[in-house]
Amino acid sequence: MAVVLPSPPATASPGLDGVVTKPDTTTRAPRVKPTKEDLLKTHAVHVQKQANSPENAPRPVKQPNLALAYPASTKSIREVDIIPLSQLEVNSHHRGSGLILKVISPPFLGAGAVSIVEDEFGNVDKISIYNQNDSSILSGVPEGCIIGVKEPYYTINGKNADGSEDYMICVDHPSDVTLIRFTDPIIPEPLRLGPLLKTAEDWKKAGDTAFLEKDFPTAVFCYTEALDCAEDEGFKPSIYTKRAGTSLILGRYDSAKEDALASRTGTSTDWKAYYTAGRACYGLCNYSESKEYLSKALELNPTNPAIKKEYERCLARLHEEETGDYDFEAIYKSLSPKNVHLDLGSFTRNTEVKASPLHGRGLFATKDLAPGDLVFAEKATLMPNQYEPMRASAALYALTVRQLLDNPSLCKSVLQLYPGEMTYERNPLEGTLVDGVPVLDVFVIEGLRNKNCFSVPLSTLEDTRPTAQEGRQAKGLWVHASNLNHACVPNTLRSFLGDMLISRATRHIKAGEEIFQQYVPVKSLPDVRNGVYKDGWGFECSCTLCVAELKQSSEASREKRKDLLAQVEKILNKKTPRAKTIIPDATIRSVDKLMKQLEEAHEPEIYGRLPRLTLIYGSNWLVGAYRGKKNYSKTIRHAVKVLRNFGFEMPQGAESQDKVWDPRQMFFSEEWHSLMTIHVVVALRRLAEAYNGLGKKEMAERSVEAAEFGYMLVTGFKNDLSNLDR
Repeated sequence: MAVVLPSPPATASPGLDGVVTKPDTTTRAPRVKPTKEDLLKTHAVHVQKQANSPENAPRPVKQPNLALAYPASTKSIREVDIIPLSQLEVNSHHRGSGLILKVISPPFLGAGAVSIVEDEFGNVDKISIYNQNDSSILSGVPEGCIIGVKEPYYTINGKNADGSEDYMICVDHPSDVTLIRFTDPIIPEPLRLGPLLKTAEDWKKAGDTAFLEKDFPTAVFCYTEALDCAEDEGFKPSIYTKRAGTSLILGRYDSAKEDALASRTGTSTDWKAYYTAGRACYGLCNYSESKEYLSKALELNPTNPAIKKEYERCLARLHEEETGDYDFEAIYKSLSPKNVHLDLGSFTRNTEVKASPLHGRGLFATKDLAPGDLVFAEKATLMPNQYEPMRASAALYALTVRQLLDNPSLCKSVLQLYPGEMTYERNPLEGTLVDGVPVLDVFVIEGLRNKNCFSVPLSTLEDTRPTAQEGRQAKGLWVHASNLNHACVPNTLRSFLGDMLISRATRHIKAGEEIFQQYVPVKSLPDVRNGVYKDGWGFECSCTLCVAELKQSSEASREKRKDLLAQVEKILNKKTPRAKTIIPDATIRSVDKLMKQLEEAHEPEIYGRLPRLTLIYGSNWLVGAYRGKKNYSKTIRHAVKVLRNFGFEMPQGAESQDKVWDPRQMFFSEEWHSLMTIHVVVALRRLAEAYNGLGKKEMAERSVEAAEFGYMLVTGFKNDLSNLDR
């Protein structure tokens, strides 16, 4: 898909990009409109400039401004009152009305497809159609086609060169426009010039030509016209077969499956229909249904190697769904910047979605899970291969709209996600088919993208390396994982391999217990992090740690911790010492003194088995400072403090270099609320280094084993700790 860029500013292409800089919200008749000749002349200049520009330039995306949201039409073009263009009022959505228009120009392809249109009375205007997939002919409507616009939004699109207002019909919601077949009686007589081709055979040949030229949207259009005017029922199966195959190439799996099944004739050649239907179901990740159709194809053609290959792939996906048996190392090795969409099934059997006592729906364990167990592994519902931070959100929004448009069966799972507070009540008809396409509200889709998407590196393993490129993350939707509620100290940790989300238990989880994740890395101060949750998702966290810090700890204690943390950060300038950095003793003493005061400011009766987040930064710094001086005993002491401050249970005396204990057991406490991050792994490695420095090999080995277990939790699968040094 080419559309991956955010929209340019409105001034970049006035009159063509459809972006309004300072919207005038007054409903009124347009002042002075250009003539048909002037509109066509100006439009032709832009089209010619585009024809002279480099081919395959990416098209920008117009992301919705939620402050200007309006609902999509849920009516059929046959249910609205058709009005002439002359009755359009600026800044009006013309509820209950519609337009039947003929396209009288080639399209200009920017953020939208801009065309000049004419009604049955000879009135002309400009229209910009947004959010259509490249697989649809509506992404650039050819001259001569007839379209219907439901409840059209008429707006000002900036100023023309002479200072006059530039008006435009703006179609944001893709379901608000429909391509009308040439034989449809709804077309007014003045616009009814007759079909371009007369017979079904002519349309089929035109479709075949377009297919050979790889103009697949036009091929689908022509095959559809052929079906509309075919009088011989025996002629239709071959057209259904061709349209099914073309839709499969375009990723329109719902249509491919439907057409494939419609092409059956009751003969042995039906293996082709079942084969195509099976591949379409596979594309939708409906592997059980795919197996059913591929089995029927094999019954009719048991020696066909292509069917056998697809059938074996399908069995592999079903095995993954059933068992959660993945070769994660092999999966990691298969990853590349061009190969992020993995051919895998999703394992979710250990979890179920139920009503949550916390917020709406939640995810709950269906069996007892131990630390390190695979909770679930989910392939992304939607994730574009776009890792540029400035483009990732726009790419996910565009992909979501277009995939739902192309495959309406996805609507039920995606549209049930929470989009945040809307300025209007959501319509229960969202996602249902009207005029052959699902009703899609782009403002709802942008809201649910914003509230439910995950930022994802190419792999979490790569992201832990010092050489990782900071900020290069894609964005994606994982519908099952989106049911997880937030906790600052969750019981799971997520990681990524391409478009695969891996969730592992970080402590014991009982069957029926709700599963939590961190939405974002937690801030040390409870008021700061809850401000993030309030602004981003509209809730205040009620996890064990937040309740303790905000409801049980006194305001005076919170302010004291905040002040002491600020003093520590001021001294350290928010930097952690490097391995060979030698820190002055005076600085270390100052920090150590402040850290003791900060530790004393944590009430034991409140923080007895909870993380102490304000202590983590300073503790980590002291580990680095003493490591640089090769002071192994104090490195051990503060590394143990780091682990304790993350909420891990430490045995009495563990801070002493002479204490013999097993760091591996810290992950298996059933009473402590620990927070697992890569910093825990680093602290365990520092512990191992210090024990080695003191000649305590057994303790060093135990610490390494604990670090390896923690690294498995962080990255999702077993990995060598040396990755942290690369």
